[in-house]
Amino acid sequence: MKYSVLIILAVVVPLTYAASLPEPEIPAFVKTIKDLHRGPPRQPSSNRANVETRWITQKLDNFDDSNTATWEDRILINEDYFVDGSPIFIYLGGEWEIKPGDISSGHLVDLARKYNGAVITTEHRFFGKSFPIRPQSTENLKYQSVNQALADVNNVIKVLKQEDKYKDSKVIISGCSYSATMAVFFKKLYPDVAVGSWASSAPLKAKVDFKEYMEVVGEALTQLAGDYCYDLINNATAYYEDLFDSGNGEQAKKELNLCDSFDATNEKDRWQIFSTIANVFANLAQYQKPESYDLAKYCSVLRSFSNDDSVALSKFLQWRLNNPKCVNSRYQGTVDYYKWAMDNDDGSGVAWTYQTCSEFGWFQSSKSPNQPFGSSFPATLYTDTCHDVFGSDFTENDIQGYIKATNDEFGGIHQNIKNLYMTHGGLDPWSKVGAGKAQGATIIPQASHCSDLGSISATDSPGLTAAKERLAELVAEWLA
Repeated sequence: MKYSVLIILAVVVPLTYAASLPEPEIPAFVKTIKDLHRGPPRQPSSNRANVETRWITQKLDNFDDSNTATWEDRILINEDYFVDGSPIFIYLGGEWEIKPGDISSGHLVDLARKYNGAVITTEHRFFGKSFPIRPQSTENLKYQSVNQALADVNNVIKVLKQEDKYKDSKVIISGCSYSATMAVFFKKLYPDVAVGSWASSAPLKAKVDFKEYMEVVGEALTQLAGDYCYDLINNATAYYEDLFDSGNGEQAKKELNLCDSFDATNEKDRWQIFSTIANVFANLAQYQKPESYDLAKYCSVLRSFSNDDSVALSKFLQWRLNNPKCVNSRYQGTVDYYKWAMDNDDGSGVAWTYQTCSEFGWFQSSKSPNQPFGSSFPATLYTDTCHDVFGSDFTENDIQGYIKATNDEFGGIHQNIKNLYMTHGGLDPWSKVGAGKAQGATIIPQASHCSDLGSISATDSPGLTAAKERLAELVAEWLA
């Protein structure tokens, strides 16, 4: 017994110490990555739904019978319209914290109302309040995978089906972004559990160097804001790249208001600031709404800061980062922050970073010349981060192998799945690793990421309305 107590103390003391360390400043790069994976915008609602919180006991390892460790997984349930035996509509949580607003309004909730169904959202392991194990060390993050998360969802359904009111309910799965990827893969692995699956903007092909992402951001800027906006960003980026390349990095550092710790001669620091700039604009393009003229408005703000392109870009960057005293964009600072976050549930998404390193890649680089963000942030920025944060099993070759294994298992964009409806925005940067028309997906012109989650509205474009109406038709068929 004394021996057991000593073991427990040996484990607890380091965790307590780590948790007591002061929180370092969040690097600008981490902020922009977190924003890109913040989850889809919640839909406005005039009605307050009665959303119940439930906790479902899950296995730590769904594929190892000898591992008996369990944990509590959070789900949210809206039964405002539910009649016993009616359908269960499940909105899968992705790399974000689930909230009642996820299932209070929107197209899925409208469908649930029509069919007297329940609406449920599940929280993905290692996000929000659903932590199967702590700390988020590399050793513990081995339990973070899409297969583990899909098995968790399957178990949630099994548990619900044990209740009389749900035992005869048909199940429809849905998701957005990575959770749409899950919606596709769930229907593939558990074809008889759900009668249908709706995947909005699902990335399907794992890829290390995702150079096409920034290409689509550039296309969106050109189509929806104008050539002047694209050219402004392109000119300003080229100006700062030239300063660094000509040995005038300190001048670039001053004009971009970079913190003293930034090393103008450090290649990785330079990778990070140019990636940060690109991410700021990618955030705007990823969730733009063409009917609101979002990108045109932001580009007007960009120009309003100065008639000088480089000054305008720098001031716009400060503004989007909430006007910090200086822009913290040092490569080692990012590595150190992620290592700190592994011991602290800070919401930075370190578990998602791990999944990109171990399963998906999707590292958004500047390798393509057909985008306005220069050529100064290769995918190596991300693969090096994987290695420096998670350890020696994450060399570039290792990561290439993990990505290949994901595609080998799940088939990339080529899916042959019954009762699956896939949608993408025509200006969604993620569409370049998703299914296209040739693979049966519906493409919504000029729309971006997860654009079809909201209720059918008079402000919807014809393409957006048609996509939503098609889903309603398919749901009727799936439930028939």
